[in-house]
Amino acid sequence: MKILIRLLFILAGALALSFLVAKVVLVPIGQWYEMNRAQSESDLSRAFVIALAVQALCVVVGGWLGDRGFRTWRQKQLDRQQRM
Repeated sequence: MKILIRLLFILAGALALSFLVAKVVLVPIGQWYEMNRAQSESDLSRAFVIALAVQALCVVVGGWLGDRGFRTWRQKQLDRQQRM
């Protein structure tokens, strides 16, 4: 059961950070770049690859943050059990 909860924390962290970065950072920058700076399809595909790399990095960092959140949550549970 503990492994399932840990996986859920990791998945939630990865999805949350990835979604947040996509909506708040990547989409507005991508739209601005497409309208103001991109001169060819090559520029757009290069920007798309960079956005995918940023998304992949956010998934990894979000998973790490989810794991840290699980460890913190688990430690608080253990502390409560020891007090009783």
